[in-house]
Amino acid sequence: MKMLRLALPCALMLGLSACSTTPALRAPEDYPRLDVKADEPNTLVFVKPGIELSRYTKVFVAPVGVQIGEEGARHDVGDAEARAVAAFAERVLKEKLSRTRQLVTAPAPDVLSVRFRIIGLEPTSGAQMVMMVPPFALINMVSPKGLFIGSVTVGGELYEGLASTPSVAFVATRSRPGIDAASAFGRWSAAEKVLENAAERLATDLDRP
Repeated sequence: MKMLRLALPCALMLGLSACSTTPALRAPEDYPRLDVKADEPNTLVFVKPGIELSRYTKVFVAPVGVQIGEEGARHDVGDAEARAVAAFAERVLKEKLSRTRQLVTAPAPDVLSVRFRIIGLEPTSGAQMVMMVPPFALINMVSPKGLFIGSVTVGGELYEGLASTPSVAFVATRSRPGIDAASAFGRWSAAEKVLENAAERLATDLDRP
């Protein structure tokens, strides 16, 4: 169970300290049963017992999909914008994972497959620009989720070899990572920062023996 701490759920959960207050998370219907992770808000996770993911030196990053089912999860986001965020997620996953692993173009018996999907997306509001002006800035920056700051809900799976069921699966909602003024500006800055940090953490964790 060593890999429980370094598997994909941690990639989204750790280093992304600011969490939004969201309705109860729902996993996609094709996921295994997910359990609430008690020490991480807004996180559901499944980890297969006894996995050793660090042994994989090759990785396949599947195209990141967009599967936003509930109307309220889209928050006035166009299809093109959602696809652009998904493309960004795929790009940073490949960038971070390729530092120490060989990227391949298809699953294989000796390959670890990484699959992400965007299942909720909220842009940073234009009102955020006003909220970063004193005296609102301090209140906004230290709140669990700054007013008008965007968020992303991501589902993810790790598949070993040619397995048809994931060894790790998760659903997590995250907003701006910590007190990070840079991510408070730009419609998708917060969501992109979350995804970038997630990819970085996943790459780092998979390198651990």
